[in-house]
Amino acid sequence: MLPALLLFVLGADGPAVVVVSATAPALATRAAQTPELPVVLVTGALPDAPQPAATPSTEVLVEARRAWVGADFARCLSLLEDDGRVTRALEQEQRHTAARALAWRVACKLGARQGDGARRDAEWLAALQLPLPEDVGVMTPEVEALLTSARRAVDAQPRTGLVVTSPVTNAVVAIDGRPGACTVPCRMALAPGTHVVHLSADGYSPRAQTVTVAAPELSVELPLSPADPSLAAAQWHRRRAAGEAFDAGRAMQLLSVSLRAARLLVVEPSDDAGGVRGALAVDGVVQARGERDDVQALVRDLLVRGKVFEPTVPLWKRWPFWVAIGAAAVASGVTAAVLIANRPVVTRVELNP
Repeated sequence: MLPALLLFVLGADGPAVVVVSATAPALATRAAQTPELPVVLVTGALPDAPQPAATPSTEVLVEARRAWVGADFARCLSLLEDDGRVTRALEQEQRHTAARALAWRVACKLGARQGDGARRDAEWLAALQLPLPEDVGVMTPEVEALLTSARRAVDAQPRTGLVVTSPVTNAVVAIDGRPGACTVPCRMALAPGTHVVHLSADGYSPRAQTVTVAAPELSVELPLSPADPSLAAAQWHRRRAAGEAFDAGRAMQLLSVSLRAARLLVVEPSDDAGGVRGALAVDGVVQARGERDDVQALVRDLLVRGKVFEPTVPLWKRWPFWVAIGAAAVASGVTAAVLIANRPVVTRVELNP
C-alpha cells in the first residue's frame, strides 16, 4: 500500500506553462527544457501579424455616379439609400468615403425631385463635420448650393452636449470617424443630429453605436465585450510596433489571451551581455518579473515567486508522506492485531520454593 500511495502523490502532472520569446526563439526553447520542475513547460509560437483591414468599397459610389450621369436616379438611390454604408465608413475612420456617399445621395435625390430628403442628407453631412468631396465639382450648381447652405445652417445652431461613459476604464472614444476624441468619461459638444460613437480599448472588442443628439444633453453608456484571441493578437502587435516593453502589464495580458495561455512566461535577452529578462503572467496578470544570468535559473525563480509551485522540500517534510506512512501503519497494526488475536494462549506457572 505504501509504494502505491507514494506513486500517486509524486507522479501527478503539474500545471502547464507556455514559454515564448519575441526576439529569441532559441532562448524560449532552452527555457522550456528546464529540468526537474513539477510543471509542464511548452514552447509557444507568437501570434501572426494581422492582415490590413479592408477599406469600404468605392465601387458602389462609382456605379451610383454613373447612374446619376445617365439620369437613372432610382438606380442611384437604391445603391446609396442604406445609412449603414455611411456609418460603416465612419466606424473605419473613412470620412472621405462617408462624405462621398452622402453627397451623391443629395445629388440623386435632387435629381429625383426629393427636396426634403436631399436637405436632410445635406444637413447630416454638415452635422458630421465632413469635408465636401472633390466629386462636388462634377455635380450641378443646385447640389453644391444645397450642401453649402446646409453647412451654414448647421454651423449657426447651438451645440448640444454628449456624454459617453463605459464600465471599461480609459476606453477611447472616436466621434464620426475622427480618431481619439477623448477617453471615458467623455463629454463633448456636437451639432444636433445623428452621430456615430465608436468605443475601443485594448483587451476588448470595439463597439460602434449611432446616437441622435438633441438638447439639452444626451448621455450614453457603452459596455464592451472581451476581445477574442485574434483581436487580442492584433492589439498586441500594435503595442509592440509602438515600442511597448515586452513585459508591460497590458502587453502580457493581450499575449496571454491571443495564445489562450492561462500561465505565460516570456523571456528575452537583457541589455547586459549574456543576461536574460523574463516575466510571468497568470490569468493575464503579471505575477513576477526578474533578470538572471541563466535562463533556466530565471524560469525556476519566476515560477516560485509567481506561486505556480512551491520550492522543493524534503520528502519527510511533505504531508502526503506522513499520510502514506500513517495509512501503512494502520494497515500493519490491523495485521498485528489479527495475529495476536489468533495466537494460542499458553499459561506459565512458577512456584516459590
